Amino acid sequence: MINLNKKFLIYGYGISGKSIERYLNNKNCNYNIYDDFKKITNKKTINKNYLLNNLNKYDYFIVSPSIKINKNHLLYKYKNKILIDLDFLSLELSKQKLVGVTGTEGKSSTCNYLKEILSKKYKTEIIGNFGNTILDKKDLIKYLSKVDILIIELSSYQLDKVKFLKLHYGIITNIFSDHLDYHNNVKEYINSKFRIQNLLYKNCNLHLSKKLFLKYQRNLKINKKRLVFINDRISIKKDLVHYIKELNLNSVIKLVYSIDPKIKVDTSSVSNELKYRNQLICNLKNLKIYNDSKCTNLNNAIFKNNLINSSRKILILGGKFKKQLRNSKFNISNTLVLIFGNHSNLFIDHLNFINSYYYKFINLNELVKFLRLNLTVNKYNYVLFSPGGESFDYYKNYLDRGNHFNKLIKKVLI
Repeated sequence: MINLNKKFLIYGYGISGKSIERYLNNKNCNYNIYDDFKKITNKKTINKNYLLNNLNKYDYFIVSPSIKINKNHLLYKYKNKILIDLDFLSLELSKQKLVGVTGTEGKSSTCNYLKEILSKKYKTEIIGNFGNTILDKKDLIKYLSKVDILIIELSSYQLDKVKFLKLHYGIITNIFSDHLDYHNNVKEYINSKFRIQNLLYKNCNLHLSKKLFLKYQRNLKINKKRLVFINDRISIKKDLVHYIKELNLNSVIKLVYSIDPKIKVDTSSVSNELKYRNQLICNLKNLKIYNDSKCTNLNNAIFKNNLINSSRKILILGGKFKKQLRNSKFNISNTLVLIFGNHSNLFIDHLNFINSYYYKFINLNELVKFLRLNLTVNKYNYVLFSPGGESFDYYKNYLDRGNHFNKLIKKVLI
């Protein structure tokens, strides 16, 4: 249990750092702030020299989840004292049921579906990697007293560091190779995802697909008694949007039943879709265009492209390339691949083109000009904008990128 009477250092003054600052202020705690890159005008701020000379005086170090604490980091020998914002929830919760959702892709959609279904009967909120925090609310206890179920989207960064958070239910949506710039290898990344089982209260269950279990059971210590297998079979042939939706909804049905067997899940009525996640933005008789700007994983982008059963399809890739396994290549068949941005060659190096070919573009604007010409001259039936790279090369976030793509496509369709 965290002792709020001890001394804290907030290491990193981003969104989570500022949230923790407000929380510690509300609790009248003793703390300082340090950031490697930002100049902070705050009386609680310390410089690096002071920090290095006084590290032993701090009882806890609160870091942003994305900060990598490797052997060369000055906090490495204090790893047992490192906390993240989610650890402090353990001090505030009482009657609430906690649901932890992790995986490479589909976390946010799964959280959204869970909230929509459970909110029909319970006061339900989403926090964590989803983008919002509740720690810095002035009357947190009063706020939480009105919450029945708290859904927490958990990244591999958070799972790598969190110590005190406890869950009543856990789910792993899927696992693709990802975040290798943070984790030393794929094994570390997979291990971080399965750490969710260590956060579960005794006799509480972890939900995942049987395929996922069979794939990793030999290399991981997985408590079989806690597992609930989710249905990962799709009943009938569907288009991309409905296929992914059913896949994500299948993962929540048994979880909802575990929480409350009386809740009947009508999948056809669930409509709370995320913006720029498999969004069908053009649905003409002979042309469908999907905006999946939220996709930042190359493996997942190829997976979705392969779900489209057509040889007349275009896949648009681009963005800030994420580190991949050395010599890894993803097969892409019967597809025209359009790639934008400064990292285009890195995408190409990790693709194995089968009856496919590609073109490179400086930016999305130039790419869409070419797309317009091709849609006019050639008979393509599908366009999937699923970049497979991060948006931070040209955009603030995936929302900014998705919005830009939609505006460009409107001009194409005029």
